[in-house]
Amino acid sequence: QGEGTARARERERARDATDPTEDAMDSGLPDSAVVALSVVLPLLAVCVTLVLVLVTRKRDLVDWFDFKFLYHDDPPPVGFLRGNFAPTPKEVTNPDLVVTRGELPASLDGCFLRNGPNPFFEPLGKYHWFDGDGMVHGVRIRGGRASYANRWIETSRLIQERRFGRPAFSKIGELTGKAGLFALASQNLKKRLGLLDLGMGTGTANTSLVFHHDRLLALYESDLPYALKVMCSGAVETIERATVEAADIVGGGGGKKGGAGFEQFTAHPKIDPRTGEMHFFGYNLRRAPHLTYGVLDAGGSLVKSIPIDLPHGPAMMHDMALTETYAVFLYMPLYFRPKEMVQGSGFPFVFDADLPSKFALLRRDAEDASGIQWFDLPAGMIFHAANAWDSEEDGKVYLYACSTSEYTLGDLISSNSTRYPMATEPSGSKSMLSAGGTARFMPGAHGGMNMMERGRGAPLDFAVPPGRHQRMMSEDGGSSVGASSSFRDGGSSRDVLNLSGCDGGGSSTSLFEFTFDSKTGLATQAKIVDPRLCCDGAYMVEFPIVHPKFLSRPNRYVYLATFCDGMKTNGVVKCDLSVSGGGGGGSAVG
Repeated sequence: QGEGTARARERERARDATDPTEDAMDSGLPDSAVVALSVVLPLLAVCVTLVLVLVTRKRDLVDWFDFKFLYHDDPPPVGFLRGNFAPTPKEVTNPDLVVTRGELPASLDGCFLRNGPNPFFEPLGKYHWFDGDGMVHGVRIRGGRASYANRWIETSRLIQERRFGRPAFSKIGELTGKAGLFALASQNLKKRLGLLDLGMGTGTANTSLVFHHDRLLALYESDLPYALKVMCSGAVETIERATVEAADIVGGGGGKKGGAGFEQFTAHPKIDPRTGEMHFFGYNLRRAPHLTYGVLDAGGSLVKSIPIDLPHGPAMMHDMALTETYAVFLYMPLYFRPKEMVQGSGFPFVFDADLPSKFALLRRDAEDASGIQWFDLPAGMIFHAANAWDSEEDGKVYLYACSTSEYTLGDLISSNSTRYPMATEPSGSKSMLSAGGTARFMPGAHGGMNMMERGRGAPLDFAVPPGRHQRMMSEDGGSSVGASSSFRDGGSSRDVLNLSGCDGGGSSTSLFEFTFDSKTGLATQAKIVDPRLCCDGAYMVEFPIVHPKFLSRPNRYVYLATFCDGMKTNGVVKCDLSVSGGGGGGSAVG
């Protein structure tokens, strides 16, 4: 009997151990509460386990996601990572450059600087020309000697990726098709897990440099500028990510009014040489206002911030122009349409030739955008403006900018080459394409390249074809004035009159003269420089500049880079705007 009692007690203890709800039942809890506990407790245990895994193995989780969905294939060959586009792998300082010919004037004292894309890590996936981390190169000249130094710009993005040990932020090159959604999901996952901080911007500071209010700024249009400092040795240090604060702004009546701060800052602001003001804009793809116009005074303080509604939604807006009276905004039909990614293999920026190029004039003394005036012209793409001014003779606004009637931004991704296939070889043959060859033409400054294969798997190299070496302009000046026409608001956006001067073999990026009459609402455009006359085989002229003291005022000369081989600059052309009558004209003079 004693042994039976002991066995019964042992069975009782075993039953209690295997039934965690028994105590709850014995305690008098309702049956529903017991059932709830039996479900919740296991789920809670699973959640705790998942949290512990996320805390201790979150990097493993992110690596698994990225290499499962983003980087499961070898990256394709990229033209913009080879040849003269190849990244510079190290930071170096050379304190005493060798002068190979002549001598440096002892009185020459200054520094030549440039920045550009230079990826710190080898890309794991598709790569776009815009994706590389910003690197600044500087040549310091002083006392008859010269030194050189190059440095990566220490952006928040680069600092975090160094810490991460590999590329971690989403790249423009990865935003194609449904795979682009995985790239965005990956970045968001890293943010949620605390592996990335997007609050300090994601820009690369790789596009251009500007000097204002004793500050050297490295610019990238989807982020704020980074302030740099040039050391006596010529080395360049990153000081900080600049801020454009939402401080109170002085209104026209002397009172104060609230002004919006900026999260984006154009890579091509305009500095008025007389007032010292820097005029700029920021465009926001995610939320309205999609465009905001700003002005920093000569002391670097924000004195104007004006939101502007865009008629057709967000678009890529790379440059602007300035006159003594107006800020000129270039709203080209390169629209942000993320649905293109979801619906297929598209790129989120789409050139819509069915919509017009729109130009906006806003008076510089305006306090809001209510007086803005829009002008329509045939669809085209402008990345860079040379200059603009108000004409005292006819009251019109004249704008000089490089434009093309066709554009594709997404095809600057993972190209095997940066070569452009010319319509004719130097020998006069009709085409560079053999049977079965394929080619796609992409004109433009931050585009304008071709992906081409002679047959399958035979990418072109970077060599300039024989006979396409740089030469001087022809004796007759090589001028070409295209047809012009007038359009009122709401007019046709198609280039039915061939205002781009296209010869049927693909569009060409050329220098154009645009006029805007604020009284009549009429706008005109005319092609004034034909790149084909600038050098043998040239297919575009781009990156126009003028002497900075003439910015926003009438000037005579514009200097442009010529391109005969993809995006490799092979020469410089000087254009005389005074050749024709009116506000300008055009002749390439040397």
